[in-house]
Amino acid sequence: MMAKEGGYQKVASKNDLKEGGLLRVEPNGKPIVLARVNGKVYAMDAVCSHEGGPLEDGTLEGYELKCPWHYAIFDVRNAKVSDQTVWATDLQSYPVKVDEATGDIMVSLQTTKPADGGGREATVQQQAGQEEEQDSDTLQKKYYEEEERRAADNKLSLELLSKEKLEGTDIMTFKFSRERIDYIAGQYAYFKLDGVQNDSKGPIRHFSIASSPTEQDYVMISTRIRRTPYKQRLALLQEGTKITAWGPEGEFVLQEDRPAVFLSGGIGVTPFRSMIKYATDKQLPVKITMFDSNKTQQDILYKDEFDSWANQNKNLKVIYTVTEEEQHDASWSGERGRIDKSMLERHLTRDEIGEAVFYICGPPGMLKAMQELLQKEMQIPKDRLKVEVFTGY
Repeated sequence: MMAKEGGYQKVASKNDLKEGGLLRVEPNGKPIVLARVNGKVYAMDAVCSHEGGPLEDGTLEGYELKCPWHYAIFDVRNAKVSDQTVWATDLQSYPVKVDEATGDIMVSLQTTKPADGGGREATVQQQAGQEEEQDSDTLQKKYYEEEERRAADNKLSLELLSKEKLEGTDIMTFKFSRERIDYIAGQYAYFKLDGVQNDSKGPIRHFSIASSPTEQDYVMISTRIRRTPYKQRLALLQEGTKITAWGPEGEFVLQEDRPAVFLSGGIGVTPFRSMIKYATDKQLPVKITMFDSNKTQQDILYKDEFDSWANQNKNLKVIYTVTEEEQHDASWSGERGRIDKSMLERHLTRDEIGEAVFYICGPPGMLKAMQELLQKEMQIPKDRLKVEVFTGY
């Protein structure tokens, strides 16, 4: 696509972008999200500065664009992050022209920034891959440091009660003393370890709390043990060791007045364990159907518990699917392959599809695929989608 005068180039048409809508475009390979508010079109970076969330899948309310992953808020007029969401940093906005005769939306990758102290403006050519941006690990480390500062006097000392490895996998489950963490099923907390050296993200991580608020004796997390200093230190913790924790946070929680469909990928099942255990213990009337996708049978986390709770809870149904199981393996009687439209329609009624809130949790690729499936193929509106992503686990 040829650049026009002033570096402007056509990226879309006004017909492609409805009022209050978002659209991703990639001039010269640069991911940009367009937003249309009160008839005017704005352009800014499409990748969230926190953990790389796709802002075109976010929620636009007035001029505020909320990232779909961890809810950082940006002003589409200038790409600046809200004071409410200090874990992210400002992004870049881009000049936009609209040809009212043709409806062409044109964006320039040449932006202006104030020069040092004199009020003059210097032109900066924005080329894909040439920006001097902080890498995601550095941003995440700063985010964790800021969250620790905000926690101030609310930090707790938790004792490791037990740890267990899921046989044949790199997944480990840890139970810590409950202390004073009061949380809603589905929320997450922060865990800081002593003795972590040379980890690019620092000594802090956040994990979904896999235990239910009804499990009074412990707080439980499960995670994959990668070869990072933090994860290696976590795996070596001995029972009785005390760590620092604070929280909870997060909006990925159960809406009890509508049917729920959980779409889980691998370790992304952890917040669903919390919600399902809570709904079962409290005998909530909400109908829950969970689709739990894993590479193999061996990778399925909490399966015995889920099966037990499904026998106790008439409103719970769990569908397991494996994506790499041999077709001739007669020991597996569940679903095979990735979650798709036909699989959902086999197990959900038309009314459930039309009324349910869909909760998606898993790695970024799975999250994106499920959002496209639900929104594009099945026409599920955004207000019935809740998403949580696991990155770098």
